[in-house]
Parts: sequence; C-alpha cells; structure tokens
Amino acid sequence: TPIKSSAASDVYKRQIFYYGVEINMDIGYVFWGAGSQGALAADVFEACHSKDEGIYGYIDNHRTGAFKGYGIVSCDSCTAHKLVITVDNSQLITDILSKARNIGYEYIYWFTGVRNKETGNFLDDYCVDCSGWGSLILPQAEIHVVDYCNLNCRGCTHFSPIFEKVLPDTAGRLKDIEILKSKFSHIVKFFLLGGEPFLNPDINTYITETRRLLPDTMIQIVTNGLLIPKLDAGILKTLHDNDIVVSISEYLPTHKIINQIIRKLEENSIRYIIRSFDSKMVFNKPLSLAADSKYEKKCISNGCVNIWNGKIARCPTLMYIERFNKVFGTRLPDIGIYDLNELDGERILEIISETVPLCGHCVSNDIEWGRCGTTPELEDFAERD
Repeated sequence: TPIKSSAASDVYKRQIFYYGVEINMDIGYVFWGAGSQGALAADVFEACHSKDEGIYGYIDNHRTGAFKGYGIVSCDSCTAHKLVITVDNSQLITDILSKARNIGYEYIYWFTGVRNKETGNFLDDYCVDCSGWGSLILPQAEIHVVDYCNLNCRGCTHFSPIFEKVLPDTAGRLKDIEILKSKFSHIVKFFLLGGEPFLNPDINTYITETRRLLPDTMIQIVTNGLLIPKLDAGILKTLHDNDIVVSISEYLPTHKIINQIIRKLEENSIRYIIRSFDSKMVFNKPLSLAADSKYEKKCISNGCVNIWNGKIARCPTLMYIERFNKVFGTRLPDIGIYDLNELDGERILEIISETVPLCGHCVSNDIEWGRCGTTPELEDFAERD
C-alpha cells in the first residue's frame, strides 16, 4: 500500500511505492471531498489501482490537516493532477465541476461509488469522465414509471397510496424525458421510480428508452425490492445490459428477504445500492395543513426535480399535491408546477432552487414506519395542527 503522510507536500517530495512500483506524483490524483464517499474512494483506489500513480491529497473546505492519511490541499495547488470528485450529492458534483474547470483542471472524473466494470483500473471501474458534460448541467431528475405502490407507506412524499391503480401512458412519459434531456448538456443522475416501478409490465421499455435518451447519465431504479426475487430473466438482462443501478429502500418487509434480493442481483451482475434497514424505521410525516405549524420546518426532497405528464416541479410533494388536495378536500398551495415545454434549461435551474408556498407546510414530524390501511387517511401524510 502507499506510504501516507499528514502533509501532501511531504508525500509529493518523497519516493513512495505502490505495490512495489515507484510512483510518479507528477501524474497523481487529487480527491475533492473528504467525507464518507471520499473515504470509500481511497479504499477502492488502494485496493484496485495498479498504475504508477498515487493520491496527492484531498480538497475539502471544511477540513485541515489530513484525511485517510493524505494531506488536505488547496484546490489551486494541484491542477496538474487528475481530479476525482468524491461526493455523492448531485448538486455538489455540478458545483465542484464548475469550480474545477474555472481553476484550470484538465482531467476531471466523478467517483460514483458503484463498480461499473472489473478491469482493475480505478477510473474505468468506479469513475465517470466529466469532460463531455458541457456547461448546462441538471444535477438530477426523476419520473414515475407507475404512480401506485405495493407497499403504501405512511408519510410517502409521493402520495403513492392515494393514486388509482392505473398504468401511465408510456410514450407520454418517455416524451417528457426526451424534452427534459433536450434542455441540458448533461443530466448527472436520473431516477425511474414511483410508486413501485417494477409493477409496470412495460418496465423494459422505460429502461431501454431512458438509456437511449441519456447514454452517459447514472440511471437508477428506486424500488422497495419486494418484486426483485421474482423478476423474469428478460427484465434482469435489460437492467444489466443498460447499466442500470438498482437503488433499494430497505423497509421492514424488504429486510426480511434482503438476502434473496441481493442474490438475484448478484447472480445477474446487476449494480445495486441499498439504503439500509435502520434508516427506514423512522419515517417523516411531511406536511402540516397550517403554514405556521408547531413543527420545525424541514425539506426532505430538495433537488428531487420531478417531471410528470408534461409538467415539472422542484419536488414530488409539490408535483402531487393536487392529488392530495383532490382526495382529502384540502387547499394546500400548488404554485410552482410548470409546463415542461415552456421552460428552457436555465429557467429550470432557477426554479428548482426557489422556495414555493408549499415549502411553508413541509415539516419535521418523525413517525414509526408503517403502512396505510385499506383506505389511506389524511393523517397518514399530514398533521392538521
């Protein structure tokens, strides 16, 4: 393993070796982001990287000294190195990319944290080249493959339990993706979700067409995983062939069969992320009917840009509040839902950062995870205060 130092300048000056090969630090790597993703990047690099290169240090405005044994360095002191963005937040990724370009970095990559290949090369296996992303980048967006769900959680920010079990128009929703894509040079992450996406028998079409439209985007299917053990071979092959990451929300029912789920995905060489069981036992009831609620204000969907039936909104709670109002006879504000065709990319980037009247109703209200009854009630999602 590499010899590490608490000061990057010391590492730079010393002769160090990696798997017995002398490292030339003139062609090293600098990691931007000294958090959990940055720690994982160092571990992966040391485990699989075999070239005569090493880690020069970390850039992080919130740290000094060292991280993982490597020095914290200034962002403008190491532009000769390959820069690897080691954060997971899509907005931070785009912000760092913009700063790095302005500083003068020529080679910029993003460490996804999920293995793409098995070549034994750090960049090929775990990173994405950002050089072709262009200048008008959307951090992330999502679309419902189906609006309803097989789990029906209380506190669902997408209000899936109150949607009718009607399949959407596939062509129309794929058209929304195409329109959104046309407004940006790149979309960092795109999520196919719901509801429960694997309830839609047309899931193969969604996967293949979304990949065709977004060839260089990280595409994730967000699922509770309950249907994965019974997925047919055709769907599993489509997931693998189109390089889709399956993101599993490990609720209690999912936890009970998680080993079956993992086994099915690994047998078919499908990439996956598990959002752990423990973090899902406490849920949040997201809304208060009163704008001056006794509960602390909290946004849990910031940046989750949602497109749906030709419209776009800054988050799913806003997008589907019309359904909530219709079912429960409430009048929560729905200002901030726009016609997707009427906005250009720059305006979309503006609206996703703007607060809307509904933001005043979004609160922190922890509840124990559970499922709605046969007939969901307003109190499953909101407090009357």
